[in-house]
Amino acid sequence: MFLSRYALVYPWPDDSELRLVYSTLNAAKALIPAAILEDLQKGCLDEDEESMLREQGLVVDDLKKEKEEAFQLVERINSRRTAMNVSVIVNLQCNFRCRYCYEGSQKGKSVMSKQTADQLAGFIKERFQPGMTRLTLDFYGGEPLLATALIKHLAASLQPFVEELGALFETTLVTNGSLLTRKTVQKLLPFGLKRAKITIDGPPENHNFFRPYQSGKPSFDVIVGNIRECADLLKIAINGNFTEENYREFPQLFDHLEQQGLTPENIHQLSFSPVMQVRDDFSSGFCGGCASSNEKWLAQAAPFLREEILKHGYPANEITPSLCMVDVENSFVVHYDGRLYQCVAMIGHKEYSCGDVWQGMRDYRQQYHLDHWKNEEKCLDCTYLPLCFGGCRYMAYQRDGHMAKVDCQKDFLDATLEASIKQEITYLP
Repeated sequence: MFLSRYALVYPWPDDSELRLVYSTLNAAKALIPAAILEDLQKGCLDEDEESMLREQGLVVDDLKKEKEEAFQLVERINSRRTAMNVSVIVNLQCNFRCRYCYEGSQKGKSVMSKQTADQLAGFIKERFQPGMTRLTLDFYGGEPLLATALIKHLAASLQPFVEELGALFETTLVTNGSLLTRKTVQKLLPFGLKRAKITIDGPPENHNFFRPYQSGKPSFDVIVGNIRECADLLKIAINGNFTEENYREFPQLFDHLEQQGLTPENIHQLSFSPVMQVRDDFSSGFCGGCASSNEKWLAQAAPFLREEILKHGYPANEITPSLCMVDVENSFVVHYDGRLYQCVAMIGHKEYSCGDVWQGMRDYRQQYHLDHWKNEEKCLDCTYLPLCFGGCRYMAYQRDGHMAKVDCQKDFLDATLEASIKQEITYLP
């Protein structure tokens, strides 16, 4: 019997006799007496101790077999999936002028045509097989609420079909929040609207600098007001994008949310992410942000902000094995022109288009370098593999101009994971 190769053991600051053990393979975490871990090393665990550790997947009989099973995790997750997720870029129109927009010069007047939407509906119906349990249409833009008629048209084309199969139909929005009025939400609720993700870049002064209207007018108050008016109608997640220069200002946001009655009880999730340095043909020219997850400042910023979120009682992203969108079967992106992609950040990069709604989906395994981590010795022996599986392909693309190499997150996880797991135990009920 052995301690799992994916188990990390950390000291517990409140008690020198305890150890925090966390599994990157199944997200199990436990405070365990150091004496039990010593018994494991000596091979003299009693039955109760062994049962406790085995139940949480922290001990195994065969390390080689466990490693092989970890390598098959992507396939196992996909084999259990019965849902289809489609990210639909309905337009590239936007009423904001965000300084760091990754879509950059693509922004303009482009809107998905009704003909393309109808073709997309047919494409989805062909792929949504009996036995599937859920179809989620995640509407992006530009600003998708500038195309509400198209959203309703596409949803109306698919909702009866999905529900007749006994499956759940739902729509979600990735929106800047400026048009998410109560009236608009009420009109979209019959079309399956369940959730909206809205970006607020910290307190008003910072947010208004980075995310103004096209006219330059501030947008913070309008967005927060809309969230307040709609929070009882759908689940709202708030995300903020920070830089090295401004991340310490972000906790000021909580005071503004609480003043508007936006407490942890009516915010579905809150998270902060670094602005990414975009260096491709569509770059907006913004020079801030990070080009690698291993930049030292990010290792300070991420735990700091996560602790602030949890300290204020808001739901944060759980640290658990999860797949990149590229790796998820029956999950794809449809651009406004009908081209298909496997990553929403790659829209417009035609070399990464893997088909269209007329001709169908091509095999994209080589195009998107699926399983590229299997070519990296450092990945094969890495304890963090289940949390990473090669990292962010968009980040790798911005760094190298291609996705063939992994975006290794080892240094970042070395610096942050222990603190993040301890935060969850400290602040979560």
